[in-house]
Amino acid sequence: MPVIKTEDMSEVTLRKRIAARFPKLRSLVVRFVRYIKIPGALVTDIRILTRLPGARKRGLVFHPPNFLYRDNISSSSIIVDVGCGFEADFSRHMIDKYAARAIGVDPTDKHEPFLKKLEEITNGQFTHKKWLVSGDSGKTMFYESVAGESGSIHTGHINIRKGESRNYLVESVNLNDLPVQLGIQEIDILKLDIEGAEYNLFKEIDQLDLKPFRQIFIEFHHRSLTDYSRRDTNEVVGAIKNKGYIAYSLDDVNYLFYH
Repeated sequence: MPVIKTEDMSEVTLRKRIAARFPKLRSLVVRFVRYIKIPGALVTDIRILTRLPGARKRGLVFHPPNFLYRDNISSSSIIVDVGCGFEADFSRHMIDKYAARAIGVDPTDKHEPFLKKLEEITNGQFTHKKWLVSGDSGKTMFYESVAGESGSIHTGHINIRKGESRNYLVESVNLNDLPVQLGIQEIDILKLDIEGAEYNLFKEIDQLDLKPFRQIFIEFHHRSLTDYSRRDTNEVVGAIKNKGYIAYSLDDVNYLFYH
């Protein structure tokens, strides 16, 4: 198994090791540093705390750092974790807590060895598909950040604008083709962290496109992109709600849509 190291991955691994030994201290330090680096972070955390009771009343579960889902998951559930990253945190959580089946979808070259290793560790309960999910099916240019974990199809993404990157063609599937390509009729949770591709993905959707998905969790990236704004996020949220979904967000960035 080839070893791939990036500055970002090393830092993430170190933080998690510290968290395992000193969880309370780590939490305080991380929050303090975050509030210094990101002026709006304190406001976001206050917003999350004030909205959590409403989420719990709706039967929703918050799993740090940003995941939100309805707690009707079981060992028979299927989770599709799009943009899972090299650690596939959401997939791991679903496997550990519910023994659910998880499919990680991620096109990033440097993530592939880690995700293949996770397949082995979980005896196939986690599987990896090296695809991009976007508004188009076929070959699409993808920009991989060298230092950062997240790449994007958008050159206006902050990781691509402000750091070194490499680009290559990847296989892309759209929302309608995704369940077909996976051979699955119903997906309990579709999690999307696709670094700006979410806007084009939901540009033209109908009821049939969304039918296979019982829950959809989306992290929106209007703060990371030059081409999209809060208005674009609101438009996508409205479009999905118009298809019969209830929308809930703790921070106005990460949204859960459910029936």
